[in-house]
Amino acid sequence: MKPYLSPEEASLQLGICPREIRLRMRRGEIDLGVAFPPSPGKQHWSFKIYQAKIDKITGGRTEQCGD
Repeated sequence: MKPYLSPEEASLQLGICPREIRLRMRRGEIDLGVAFPPSPGKQHWSFKIYQAKIDKITGGRTEQCGD
């Protein structure tokens, strides 16, 4: 298992689009892990989303899209 997930991977479990996950994490509205602001000279944020935090929200029950 990977140590952390991308917003795209987390979206499959949470049923929230990746864009919304990024936005909510940047605003501090949802705690799924860490949102790193762009470093100097960069434009994009980085995200580390932890499975344990998703499990806490979902009660450990997640459904993968397409299942």
